[in-house]
Amino acid sequence: MPAYMIYCMSAYCLTIWVLPLPRMFRKAKANIMHWLTGMAFGRNYIGDLVFRGSVGLYSGMATNFFYVVFRIFVGIRYASVWFLTIAIYYLLLAIMRLSLILSYRNRNMKSELRCYRRTAWLLFLLNIPMGGMIVLMVLTDSGYSYPGYVIYLSALYTFYTIILAIVNLVKFRKLGSPILSAAKVLNFVAALMSMLGLQTAMISQFSTEGENFRRLMNAITGGGVWFSVILIAVYMLLHSRKMKEVKSCEPLGK
Repeated sequence: MPAYMIYCMSAYCLTIWVLPLPRMFRKAKANIMHWLTGMAFGRNYIGDLVFRGSVGLYSGMATNFFYVVFRIFVGIRYASVWFLTIAIYYLLLAIMRLSLILSYRNRNMKSELRCYRRTAWLLFLLNIPMGGMIVLMVLTDSGYSYPGYVIYLSALYTFYTIILAIVNLVKFRKLGSPILSAAKVLNFVAALMSMLGLQTAMISQFSTEGENFRRLMNAITGGGVWFSVILIAVYMLLHSRKMKEVKSCEPLGK
């Protein structure tokens, strides 16, 4: 009986603690927005979607190059093929984002379409280290692991990046900038790989089904991600051809 009473009191205390959180979150968000709008960079970042996309290009490239250096160092330090494969994956992502940045600085519709098609072809190249990572996940039990409750935070962050990547795919496509659309495609591909990495960590942490189950699930999800990237690249090539045809027909319509 005392255990039930303590449980009810704990539930009541948790409810009282949680109820003010939405109001505190709204207040904190309002304060942050007020602080950001007080600066020119913050006003542009909040109010200008194109400017926000360009900032995302630079930040994404810098993050990828940082991961390349870190993974190469760790891979050499521990003689790990897994870490070196991840480094190659991030290196290609960084090069692709660098290509987008260089094209974006002196852009016109023709150069944007050319860069969009180039990104589609590079996605096929990116699938090589992605395939290597998937094979290592299936055959050698390589993957990600997180200590303690960090795995729950990682899961929340992964689902957040997936949702954000899908929203940005739709949002930035409406801008009509092929380069920014290609950048959001790269974010979506990276989010898919993060989801696959999270699966390996979840199976390692919680699964009791054994080795065959781990291999089966990693093979199914990894194969789905791998083929999804191919389909995305094919769609981008077809879509760029369609945009090129529409652009070439515009003067005739006038």
